[in-house]
Amino acid sequence: MPDIERSIVIRSTLDRVWSAIVDSTAFGTWFGAEFDGPFAVGSTTSGRIVPTRMDAEVAAAQEPHRGAPLTAEVIAIEPKTRFAFRWHPLADSEVQTTVEFALAEEGDGVRVTITEDGFAALPAEQRDAARDGNDGGWDAQTRLLAAYLERAA
Repeated sequence: MPDIERSIVIRSTLDRVWSAIVDSTAFGTWFGAEFDGPFAVGSTTSGRIVPTRMDAEVAAAQEPHRGAPLTAEVIAIEPKTRFAFRWHPLADSEVQTTVEFALAEEGDGVRVTITEDGFAALPAEQRDAARDGNDGGWDAQTRLLAAYLERAA
């Protein structure tokens, strides 16, 4: 069982949801990041935190982190079903966790399940805080993704 799991059904087409997740520019728009290039399997895409444009409250929480480096080491792009990458859950740690987006059509929408795993590799004194912070972060990110797709409709 993953350390973190969030799931949401978004009323949109599979093509649109997939594009919002695997296109680094679209991903950055809702997530709150600016990437220097596309996502590609086997590549690390660098970027930085910029506040999201989808929610003023989340953007305000992201503002103190503006400009902080962010990298995504892409490990899987399985068209319209799975996107996965590794990243550093803490800025001052070399430990990476694995984030995965799994997509499945459901009714008149798409179920997006986001998991993050690998917090056990963090030092004990950082583990719970990192996991708890990201746990809350993925709550916000599922809402941001849905908002992005509603606005882009």
